[in-house]
Amino acid sequence: MTIEITESQRQMILLALAHLAIERPGWKFATSEAAKTMDVQPAGEPLLYTKFYAMRLERVTNSLPEEPTDENFSKALYKG
Repeated sequence: MTIEITESQRQMILLALAHLAIERPGWKFATSEAAKTMDVQPAGEPLLYTKFYAMRLERVTNSLPEEPTDENFSKALYKG
């Protein structure tokens, strides 16, 4: 099956995959593999997805308390 999408749709999908990889760490491998089919890979890694992932990880990390627990980590994810 082939689905045609616009450039802005492609970027939104990659952003959503990166967000999902942060929110559900067990999904990081699966989302990065999916991103490889939709993204430029200069060094074998999906470029835009990798940048989106790093930006989201930085935002979440900066909003965490000094001693994160499962509960306050989840709150930090949904806050930002």
